[in-house]
Parts: sequence; structure tokens; C-alpha cells
Amino acid sequence: MKVSRIAPSLDEVHNSGSKPGGERHIAAVMRTLALLCMLMPWMASFCAAAPSGPTIRFLAERAPVDLGEVQMAAGNQLSIPFTLDPRHLSAPLEAPARALTLRLKAKAVTLAAITLPEIGSSFIVLLIPNPKGGYQPIVMRADDPKFRPGDIYFYNHTANTVFGHVGTAKFMLASGKGQMLRPTGAREATFYNVGLGVRLTTGDQLLTNTRWPLLTRRRSYVFFYHDPLRDRVDFRAVDEFVPPPKASTP
Repeated sequence: MKVSRIAPSLDEVHNSGSKPGGERHIAAVMRTLALLCMLMPWMASFCAAAPSGPTIRFLAERAPVDLGEVQMAAGNQLSIPFTLDPRHLSAPLEAPARALTLRLKAKAVTLAAITLPEIGSSFIVLLIPNPKGGYQPIVMRADDPKFRPGDIYFYNHTANTVFGHVGTAKFMLASGKGQMLRPTGAREATFYNVGLGVRLTTGDQLLTNTRWPLLTRRRSYVFFYHDPLRDRVDFRAVDEFVPPPKASTP
């Protein structure tokens, strides 16, 4: 097998000054070495940043403002600390193992025990507040081909049945249940008519009657929850940008 070198050895550099064009040769080698020195730190940081195991993005239905930093743990292996912001998903974080815990950084208090499926390398973990403390995790494959851009995942964290429609696609969820919905029946190919409601002992109550845009590069997560301040069922939605698939290399 023929092996090519991108730069001469140090002996060749040292001896090249006695040959015709040696100074030009040395200058070219020095430029090459300088370029490699500039590239090597960037290449090292890039390789360090590339995860070798499964990754997780976290989304909490809600989180105390004074919760502080959290981190994943598996035995003595710890992830980098991060915060839970209910307004958006966390950045993708490498999981230390497929069976892990989420804990407070400051007190090492366990918030959730999480087990990732053996199939899949990219996951979304929804964190639903547990009445007994901490969170109930809902693990979803982010790389599941059945969970497409434009899909919506609904979760009912209330004591009542909730229901609704996005376009012509309908759903109904009992307490503590979740469902993925693929909207259909877009109007003018730009938006969906949306209605969401809750079933009370006094009858069905409409929560919203609105329009949602047709989003081809986003997935959405909708939480139904009990608002203690207003003592009523409410909902909130968080969007996740889904990048287009990478072009295949010929």
C-alpha cells in the first residue's frame, strides 16, 4: 500500500537548505506546520464535542425558578450541568448510560430515574411533575421515523379528560395519558383550525378555538395541566425545530 506524507520529516527540512530552492521549501513547510497548528485545537474540540453515545433533550412541563442546575448520573459518571427551562427543549446532551438518573447538582437529590430503549440514539425526555416529588419521565425517540416534523404530542396532566382537534385530526385523552397526533385538513395549505377542551362534571368546556400555522420543520409538545393560580385547566405548547435531513453522499 502506498503511503503519502503531507509534510517532509524534520531531517528533510534540516537538509533542504543545501539544495536548490531549499529556502522556498522550508518556508512552504513552515506554512504547512502553522496551518496544522491552527487547525488541531479546532479539530480536537470538534472531536470532543461529538457524542459517542445516545443523546437526550429534556423538556419539563414546569420547573421551580430556584431549581438550580441539574445533571445526569450513572454510577460515577456525570453529565455536564444544565438547567431545565420549560420554555424550550434543552440542547442535546450525551447520556452517561442508557439507565441513568436526573439529579440536582448541588444536593445530589434524584429527580427522575430514566431508562432509554436499546433502539435509537437520539431521545426526547418529557418531565412531568410527580405529586410525590421529582418528575415522571416520558421517553420518546427523537429519531423515530414515525415521529415526523409537523406532528404534535399531547399529554394530559390533569384529573379530567381532555379533547380536541387540529384540522380534521381529533384526539381524546384520559388523565395521565399522552398521544402523538398528525394534523390533517390544513386550510389554504397554511394553517389548521384548532379546538381544545376539557370535560368537567358540569359539561364540556372550550379552552381555545384558534388557528395554528402549518409547520413543516417543527414538532410540538402540548401539555394540559391544572393552573393553581386560576384553579382551572389550561395548556401550553412548546415547539421543537427539526433540521432537514442531511444530503446523502454520492
